[in-house]
Amino acid sequence: MTLLGLCLGPSSGWEAAGKFFIALTALTALFVASSLYLLLRSGMKPFYMVVGSLCLFAALGPYPSGSHAHLVATALLGDSLLGWIAFTAVLLIPYELNADSSCSAKDSLARGLMWAAIFSMGAITKASFWYFILVLVPILLFLRMRTRGLRSALLALLSLSVCSVPVIFFCFIYGQTLFKNAYTSAFGHASQFFYVPLWKFLILTVRDSPGMLLSLAFLVAVVWYSIVRRRDFALGIKLLPVLVVIGYCAICLASSNREIRFYFPVVIGIPFLAGLLISGTDPKTSGRSPGSSTLAAVLVFFFLIVAAIPTMWRANRQSIALGEAIVAQATASNAKHILLATDTSTLNYSLLKLAIEISSLQSDVELTPPTFRFLTGAPIEDDFRDIRKADLVVFQDKTAFDSPYVNPRLPEQEQCARQHFGEPIEVGGGVRIYSAAVFNVEDMEIPER
Repeated sequence: MTLLGLCLGPSSGWEAAGKFFIALTALTALFVASSLYLLLRSGMKPFYMVVGSLCLFAALGPYPSGSHAHLVATALLGDSLLGWIAFTAVLLIPYELNADSSCSAKDSLARGLMWAAIFSMGAITKASFWYFILVLVPILLFLRMRTRGLRSALLALLSLSVCSVPVIFFCFIYGQTLFKNAYTSAFGHASQFFYVPLWKFLILTVRDSPGMLLSLAFLVAVVWYSIVRRRDFALGIKLLPVLVVIGYCAICLASSNREIRFYFPVVIGIPFLAGLLISGTDPKTSGRSPGSSTLAAVLVFFFLIVAAIPTMWRANRQSIALGEAIVAQATASNAKHILLATDTSTLNYSLLKLAIEISSLQSDVELTPPTFRFLTGAPIEDDFRDIRKADLVVFQDKTAFDSPYVNPRLPEQEQCARQHFGEPIEVGGGVRIYSAAVFNVEDMEIPER
């Protein structure tokens, strides 16, 4: 989002918040359109395109009412963007299989540039995308060398390497922290905090979104039909995209931290890849022309952009009302260091940071997010030390928590804050502020949740 925000310039106020929604939806739409282009060029038949779309709608659509899968799919999370980027990356395999056998050096360099653009965006979106990079790059180079020769593969690799330098530089600076956090959240000590038994996760997922079984049934039917009809791809290289996605799913299932949003690359990819398999015509004649495929992708892209225009007004000023009240209190008490002890959907580090940046009550304060040291087994005395160092400490009632994962140390931490600062001031929304110098901020109407 920082990268997308560069083209928007400095934010002039809350009115600029809608631009970020448009930027994110536009980027997601770009990869949706790109995946459509690759599907058409790879020989996807329109009928199976419709079937795949219906399967995806059944999995992530608004039915049944209140589906958690639908909620996270429409929440403009990075996971949705990652799902479409990963799907686009996997489609590079059938696209490579169906490309012309004869190509110039310019075409090989352009192919490497396309790979770099997709892989770079995925790499900076989420650490889990590196699975696709490590798996797909060798496959694509092998296919390139197999169909167009070693020289073409080396030129594509050269272009990929040069164009990936910015992301390589990014990983050189932040990579150690990035991958450490990813491993800790997925397989390390932190993952145990979010542990859900595999059988329970599968049952809850099917109960929450039974439409996902439709995609699974479609894939099973396609594979069974392929075996019975002995199609060339039944055990051939055309099954590779499906195997790559299944491999990613297996790694996600092996993790103790299981949430449906982590499986978006699987949920999005499986129905369309199954449709691509059953389309199975002659690879040299199956793909649609570049012109028609480009036209279809451009039309879909602009349609999605038009559909995204209402997101300009999606940002709700009330979402940072609690944050503004805290910033006002920090300004009144001349606090320079705020410690946020709790994390909820109505008050979290991101919302409070946003309130500090764009509120009319701007204050030059340092903000520390919840540390959750109990996940690492660190002594609670470290938490007490942070509380005593802060000028202002913020807690929120448990009634505001919308997640079953709650810091078990909160009672002891708030007791420490009460002993150090005295009685708190309540600003609404179940928020309690502890400060050495507390002032009631007047005329701040804070809506209850």
